[in-house]
Amino acid sequence: MSTNLSSGSAASGGSPVGEPPECSFCKGDFIITAELYRDEDLVVIDDRRPAGRTHWLVMPLRHIRSVEDLTPSDLPLYRKMLAVREQLLGVHYPDLTPAARYHRLRSGFHRGRRDIHLVGPVKFHVPDVISVKHLHLHVIVDVESTIRGMKYPLWNELIFAKSELVLKKLEDEERRLKATGRNNAETGHTDL
Repeated sequence: MSTNLSSGSAASGGSPVGEPPECSFCKGDFIITAELYRDEDLVVIDDRRPAGRTHWLVMPLRHIRSVEDLTPSDLPLYRKMLAVREQLLGVHYPDLTPAARYHRLRSGFHRGRRDIHLVGPVKFHVPDVISVKHLHLHVIVDVESTIRGMKYPLWNELIFAKSELVLKKLEDEERRLKATGRNNAETGHTDL
C-alpha cells in the first residue's frame, strides 16, 4: 500500500478541475485533520468530528457526489475503497475478528437525494442527509455513544447505506447489465 502522510488541502494531488462548486473537497476548502493514506485514486483521512474511537473517511479523488451516483462502472474504485479500509483495519485493529466486527465496526455512507419508486409513476422524494457532497465511506470503530451512533444507523437504509450492501447491489446491477447486453450509460445508475 502506497502511503503519503502529508497534510494540507484535500484537493492537492489529484482532484479534477471543474467540479461542482458545491463540493468543498474538490474546491480544496475541506479541512483535513490527519491524512492516513493517499494514492492516485483515494485518500483516507480522520473525521473532524469522530463518532468513535476511530473514524476514518475513505474518499475517491475523482468527484462522485454520493453513494446514489455510484454505477457498476465504479466497481473497481469501490472495491479499492473497501480493500484500503481492510488494509488499514488490519494494521490498526488486528484483533477485529469477524465476530467482533458486527458489534464494533460501522462502515457505510450517508444517503444522497433520490426518488424511491413506490408503484408505477408514484414516487417519494428523499432529501440529502449528506453534509459533504463528495463520496466518502465512513469507517467507525467502537462508536462512543448512542447519540453519536444514531447518525450512522445500520438499521436504517433510508439514512445510512452499509458498505457491503452497496457492493452487493452494484455487483447485482453489473450482472444484470451483462445478462441483458446493455451498458451502464444506457440504464443510469442502480437504486441503492
